[in-house]
Amino acid sequence: MIVHAAAQRVLAFVMRQGARPVFPLLLGGFAFVATITQTVPVEWLVVVGALTSGRRWMSVAFCAATGSALAALGLYLAFHHFGWSVLAERYPELTTSRAWVQGTDWLSQYGSVTLFGLMALPLPIPKLPTLAMAGIYRLPIPEVALAIWLGKIVKYFAYAYVATRFPNALRRPVPATRLNS
Repeated sequence: MIVHAAAQRVLAFVMRQGARPVFPLLLGGFAFVATITQTVPVEWLVVVGALTSGRRWMSVAFCAATGSALAALGLYLAFHHFGWSVLAERYPELTTSRAWVQGTDWLSQYGSVTLFGLMALPLPIPKLPTLAMAGIYRLPIPEVALAIWLGKIVKYFAYAYVATRFPNALRRPVPATRLNS
């Protein structure tokens, strides 16, 4: 309930800031905080931001992707630094889960491409466990940074593009069709 109220406040604040020249940068900052805290889905911020500032949808998507990618990279580096012991200590059942086994298999086979695919997917899949696995695998940091950022660029550009185009599609008249009698 509290998270929902906080999300509503953040989204309302974002909508009020759309006319400001620094709006895309502000949205990037919100995307950073939202990714670190896992409180507001960044996809919501991108859609609301693109609708609020329609002509600047590309800069909104770019800044949100960059802010969110920097936060995700920070999480990756935290897992990279703290390693396996902290994760296994706090979540001992994690290593026996099916998702963990499948995720480690994907990371061992495809490496950073797994992170790119996960970040680009428009599905609400938790990304934190995969970042943890990638940190434990100690994938090369530049590859990880690029994979995360490019995946988020693809996803947030798609979200912003669809959000800015969809309202116009609803306003167009639907062509009349002949009824076969």
